[in-house]
Amino acid sequence: MTQQGDIFQQLTSTTSVGVSSAAFAELCTALYERELNLLAHQPQVSTGLLQRRLQSLPYHVKNAARGMLESDAPYTLDIQNASWQAPQKRQLTVSATQGAKLQKWLLRQARLGDTVAIFDCRGPIQLARLDSIDRIDKENQRVHCNMHGWFDFTGRCQDTGIDSSQQAQLALLKPDASNLAPAFCGHQWNHKGKVDPRTLTLREVLLATTVDF
Repeated sequence: MTQQGDIFQQLTSTTSVGVSSAAFAELCTALYERELNLLAHQPQVSTGLLQRRLQSLPYHVKNAARGMLESDAPYTLDIQNASWQAPQKRQLTVSATQGAKLQKWLLRQARLGDTVAIFDCRGPIQLARLDSIDRIDKENQRVHCNMHGWFDFTGRCQDTGIDSSQQAQLALLKPDASNLAPAFCGHQWNHKGKVDPRTLTLREVLLATTVDF
């Protein structure tokens, strides 16, 4: 099994040209500690799976930290907490023009692997998540996201695995700076308004670093 000391050594041994080694190391530490805490609280994880996750962790953490430092995201990077910050809207809403904007983007610019924003209002906590496109079906005007399934080209959920009431509470949006902000920054809301932001998963951080603004 990869040892803790070995992982820290791997995390801080290499940085990109022009990237502050101190900032890189601090981001790596924050990301690494976050993932360890997540792994520690996952129920019924096999020893083999845990070993594989730990062995690949330095590689993914270094990529995430480097990507955060090199990202051109128009949000404030909090190095100590390995997160982005931006002003939070009063509520999570989808404007009437979003469907047309998404459709135009999907027809003209979208590519497989692109990172997108998903607005999820199904539960008591409303939030935005990052996902990626893994299939574009222009003939049937639909797109498939890796974690959230099928959506039509106006952003309406078409996942048959959930009922229609839940489908109406999921929306795919064009990945512009405004729509991506709540997903990058972990913004959340409840019935009273804003609540404390959530921490992005390592997968979401890696997806965020692929966005070219």
